[in-house]
Amino acid sequence: MKQILSKAKNVRLFLVLAWRMYHANNTRGYYHWYVKRISKGTISWSIKLNDGTIPDRIFKKIQWYMVEAVIMGEMLSDLTGASLKKNDRKILIYLGAIMALFDAMVDDFKLDIRRMKQILDNTFSTTGSKSLFAKTAIEKVFCLYLDRLLCIIEAEQWSEIAGHLGIIRSQIESVEQLGSTISEENVTRITLEKGGVSSLICSAFVPRKKEDFLEAVFQTGGFIQMMNDCQDLYKDTNAGIKTFIHFCVSFPDIYNRLNRQRIKTFSLIESLELPLYARYKTLFDLNAMFIMISYKLHRYAEACNYSLDFDLIAKMDRNHFRINPFSSQAVYYCTGRIVSFDPENYINVGAFKFSS
Repeated sequence: MKQILSKAKNVRLFLVLAWRMYHANNTRGYYHWYVKRISKGTISWSIKLNDGTIPDRIFKKIQWYMVEAVIMGEMLSDLTGASLKKNDRKILIYLGAIMALFDAMVDDFKLDIRRMKQILDNTFSTTGSKSLFAKTAIEKVFCLYLDRLLCIIEAEQWSEIAGHLGIIRSQIESVEQLGSTISEENVTRITLEKGGVSSLICSAFVPRKKEDFLEAVFQTGGFIQMMNDCQDLYKDTNAGIKTFIHFCVSFPDIYNRLNRQRIKTFSLIESLELPLYARYKTLFDLNAMFIMISYKLHRYAEACNYSLDFDLIAKMDRNHFRINPFSSQAVYYCTGRIVSFDPENYINVGAFKFSS
């Protein structure tokens, strides 16, 4: 009877998560509609600031980061057993835009590290106008979203985000991942810090945080970043970006490294002094994401004849690496594993095939 009740609970959680992920991954879904409605005026003004130097994909990137920030905020509120307030959602939307623009200035506009650090210092300066610092169109758009954020965020929350200043620099330093001589140790550090600080920033609305909670949030962000790197295997390989994957020797090696981070993250969440159901739901959601990413990794391995050859991958058709998580095949192979989640035995997950 206990097993039946547990599976029924998992099915309910799965349906809720599936709805959330569908609407997050669909540009016509609820989350994209919501962030556009909330930030409509700011979006319109940002487009007017474009002098032709900002490609349309940057504005799309901002929208995706907005959605991702709201999703992360919902996950963190679920973990604490609290509800996400309306103003918290607005804050998360503009925090997402700020993080997107930081990434765009580094990855797409390739501003030098010195200029990026100037922008970072100005962002958290308590004196002077932010917009007066902007020189280019992309910087003016950044200041626009920053000023909008500062109008609605509480001073205590902004101060907490500023406290992550040292780690935020890791997002700027991530440009080093384009270098051919960067070490595996530095890539791992940058990966965990980039994902970790993004999650910490999104936790600014959570009151009375303890150190163990912050560490769990940080490691969760690192885990999510590693899953994102798995999804972006093809894109990063073609762009010359080195992630932890590019230091792996095989597809099983990628999976095992990701799984070790999953187990570490789950252990930290499980040990938190938070409501049992809240922890259960968070672990369930993260485990479902892990299974879906593992499925995608399995399909990548299959397309590559189970050989992790980056030169070959760079020459392959990108369609081999476009896996629809809502396809009938993905649902067929993943649903059973997802709804069978057992928090008392989270170390063991039914793995997919990664080698011949």
